Amino acid sequence: MSPLLQPVDHILLPEILSCPPWTPVHEAASKMMASHCGSIVVMDEKGKALGIWTETDALNLDFSAAAAAEEIPVERVMSSPVRTIQSGTSIHDATGFFRRHGIRHALVERDGVYLGLLSLTDIVLNQGMEAFLGLKRLEELDCPPANVLSAELGLQDAVRVMRQSVVDAVGVCCADGELGILTRHDVVRLLALGDVDQALGAVCSHPMLAVADSVSLLHARRLMMQHKIRHLGVLATDGALKFILDFCDILHNIEHECLLELQGALNERDQALLLSRRSLLLSDKVFESTLEGIAITDGAGIIQSVNPAFVRITGYSAEESIGKTPAILKSGKQPPEFYDHLWHSLQRDGFWQGEVVNRRKNGLLYTEHLSITGIRGDGGEYAHYVAVFSDITQRKQAEERLHFLANHDALTGLPNRTLFLERLETSVEQAREFGQRLALLFIDLDRFKLVNDTLGHHAGDELLVWIAEEMKKVAPPLSMVARLSGDEFTLLMPAVDSVQQVASRAQCVLDAIAGETVVAGQEVFVSASIGVSLYPEDGVTGEALLVNADTAMYRAKERGKSNFQFYTSDMNASALERLRLEYSLHKALSQGELEVWYQPKVELASGCINGAEALIRWRHPELGLVSPARFIPIAEDSSLIVSIGEWVLKTACREVCRWRERGLFAGRVAVNVSGRQLKYAGMVEVAERTLEECGLPSDALELEITESVAMDEDSGMVEVLHRLHELGVYLSIGDFGTGYSSLSYLKRLPVHGLKIDQSFVADLHQNRDDAAITQAIISIARSLGLGLVAEGVELDEQRRYLVEQGCGTGQGYLFSRPLPAAEFEELLLRNEPLPLR
Repeated sequence: MSPLLQPVDHILLPEILSCPPWTPVHEAASKMMASHCGSIVVMDEKGKALGIWTETDALNLDFSAAAAAEEIPVERVMSSPVRTIQSGTSIHDATGFFRRHGIRHALVERDGVYLGLLSLTDIVLNQGMEAFLGLKRLEELDCPPANVLSAELGLQDAVRVMRQSVVDAVGVCCADGELGILTRHDVVRLLALGDVDQALGAVCSHPMLAVADSVSLLHARRLMMQHKIRHLGVLATDGALKFILDFCDILHNIEHECLLELQGALNERDQALLLSRRSLLLSDKVFESTLEGIAITDGAGIIQSVNPAFVRITGYSAEESIGKTPAILKSGKQPPEFYDHLWHSLQRDGFWQGEVVNRRKNGLLYTEHLSITGIRGDGGEYAHYVAVFSDITQRKQAEERLHFLANHDALTGLPNRTLFLERLETSVEQAREFGQRLALLFIDLDRFKLVNDTLGHHAGDELLVWIAEEMKKVAPPLSMVARLSGDEFTLLMPAVDSVQQVASRAQCVLDAIAGETVVAGQEVFVSASIGVSLYPEDGVTGEALLVNADTAMYRAKERGKSNFQFYTSDMNASALERLRLEYSLHKALSQGELEVWYQPKVELASGCINGAEALIRWRHPELGLVSPARFIPIAEDSSLIVSIGEWVLKTACREVCRWRERGLFAGRVAVNVSGRQLKYAGMVEVAERTLEECGLPSDALELEITESVAMDEDSGMVEVLHRLHELGVYLSIGDFGTGYSSLSYLKRLPVHGLKIDQSFVADLHQNRDDAAITQAIISIARSLGLGLVAEGVELDEQRRYLVEQGCGTGQGYLFSRPLPAAEFEELLLRNEPLPLR
C-alpha cells in the first residue's frame, strides 16, 4: 500500500497542546515554544475546541503595539472554527483537505472524541515517502523567489513582507555578507520573549543553511530533519539565493506524485472492479439459471439466499425459506444420527455430500444428491455454508425399476431365478450359522403345456399369474415364492421346525392350486407336482437343494402327478438314467438303433387289414428295447423329435411304397407328428419332398396329430394343416376326447378322421361313462363326416360294442401287437383276415 494511502491515525500527535480562550497571546506563544509545537488549540472548560492559534496567525498581530499584545486574549486572534477530519482518513485525503482549506493543522476525531492533532510537519516527516522525494530535484520545483531584507529593518517590516508575499520566511542580508533567515517560528519565539523591537540582523537565524538546486528533495528533507529546521535555502548555480524551501513545498510535491500513483491505483482498482462486476454478474446468472438448487446459510444454518431451482424443486418460495433452516425440508426418512454425522463432517472437513430423501412443500417425497461446502470467515470459523442439490427422484425410480426387473419375473412380479438363487444361498448360510433347518419346494404345473397349446399363450400367462397369486396367499411369513421359468415355481421356507410342518405346507400349496378355474373364458382343471428337499439332510448348498427338489418333483409326476414327494437318495439314480438315455439317444439315429414297427388297422367287422400305424422303437445295444414312453419325452425336451420324426416319416413311406408296388398293402400308413415338427420343422415341405422321393401317393399317407396340437389356434397350426390338406395328405386327430376340443373350432379344421383314445376304449364294456363318451365321439365323427379309428381294442366285447355303435376301424392287441417291418410284411403276405377273438 502507498504511504499516502495509510490512515492518518498512524502519524498524528496524540497529545493536544491547548489553552483556555482568555489565555494571553504571549503566554500561548510561550506554551508553543516550550512544547515545540507550531499551534495551540483553544478549548472551553468542557474540552470543546473553540479555535486554533498557529504560527501563521501570529503574523497577523500588530507588532507596533507589542506591549499591548501581551494582554490580548488568544480567543481574539485565533482561527475558528478548528477544522477536523475523521479517524481512518488517508494521508493523501488529509493533504488535499489541508490544501483546500488553506490550513496546516487539523484535529482528528472519532465519534466526537479528539484523538490528536495532525500537522503538515507530521505528513512531511512521515517515513515511506522516499520513493517520491528521491526522484524530484529542487530545480524542478515551482517555488516563489526568495525575499531578502536588510539587516537594519525591524521585525514589523519582515512580518509585513511575509503577510503580503504569503511566505513563511524571509532572507536577511547580514553585515558580514552572509545570509540569515527569519521564519514564522522566529516571530512566535520573539513574541513569547517580548523582544519584538530589535533589528532583523539581531534576531534572525545566522547563517542560513542552504543547498544547491541540483540536489534531490529527499536530500533536502534529510538536512531539515537532521538540523531540526523547517526551512532551507536553495541556491542557484551562481550562488545567489533562489528560493526558500519549506514543508509546504515538500508536501505539495509529495501530493503531486501521490496523485499520479493514486491515479494508477484507481485505474487498477476500476479494472479489478470491472472484472469483479462481470464475475459477479456471471455468478448471478449461474446462480439464477442453474438447474441445481442452491441454498446459502450463515454459520448457524439459517438460510440467507436461495435460487429459482431451489424454489422449483422444493416448492418453497424465497420468502418462505429465507430466515428458516433447511429443516423445513426434513422427511423423517433419515435418523438423527444421519444429521449428526453430516454436521460433524462439515465442522471437521468443511464438506459433505451424499443422497438425502426430503419432502416438498406439497408433502411429496423426493431424493436429492446434495453437496455442502463451508466458507470460512476472517476469523477462520465457518461463516457460511453453500448447499447445492439436484433432484434425482426419477433416476432413483428408474434404477429401482431396473433392479426390480433384473430380479423379478415380468409376468407375475415374483422374484426370478437370479434373486431366488441369491436368497437361497443367504438362507443356507443363515441356517448353517444358527443350526436351523430349511425347506425348498419345487412346484411344476401338471399339463400346463396342454393348456398353453390348446387355449393359447395368453391364456397360459393368465393361468401363471393366477397361480402366483394363489401361492403368495399360502406362503408362510419370511418365505419366498419365486418363478424360475415357464411353469416352474419354488417356495423357500427358512427356519422350519419339522418335516410335518413342511408336508402340511406342501399340501396347502396343492390345495390352493388344484381344481377348476376359468382361463380365457374356458374352465380348466389345474394341478401341480411338488418336490421337496431339506437342509441339511438333502444338501448343504443351495445348488444341491435345488437339484434334489427338482428330482423329487419328477418323481411326483411319475407317481401320478398332483402330489408332493420328499427327496430320497435313490431319486438321483433315476435322474442319472434320464441323462444317460438322452446322451445315448443323440447317437441312436446315426448308429442305426432306431426302428419303425407297424401295428395293423383292421375292419372291426371282418378283421381285414385296411391300414397301419408306424411306431418308433429303440433297440439299445445294452438296454435292449427301450419303451417309447421313456425316450419320446426326452426327444421332445431335447428337440431330437424333429430329426427322429423326419426319419420315421421317410422310412415308413419308403417301406409302404415297396409293399404297395408288390400288391401287399393298399391302405394308408399313419405317422405320428409332434407339435414341434409342425411349428418349426417345415412339415409341409418335408412331407412333399418325402412323398416325391418315395413315389408314394399323398392319399396313402396319414399324419396323426394330438388333440392339443390341433386346437392351438394362435401358433399358425391351422395354416400348416390347410397346406397339408391341399397336398392331399389324410389328417387325423389322435387321443380325441382327452383335451379341450371345441366342436365349432374342430369343424373348421381340415381333418379327415378322429381316433378314440384307448383310455375310453379300455373299460367301455364295463364302465358306463367310458361307453357314453365313446358313443358321443362316434356321433360327433358321424355328424361331421369324419373317419373313425378306435385304438387299444383288446377284447371282443370292446370290438362288438364299437361295431354296434358304428365305429368301423380299430387297432389293438386283439388283432396284433406292433410288429417289426419284416414280421408285418409276413403278415401282409398271408393275406388273411386277422382273428376277431
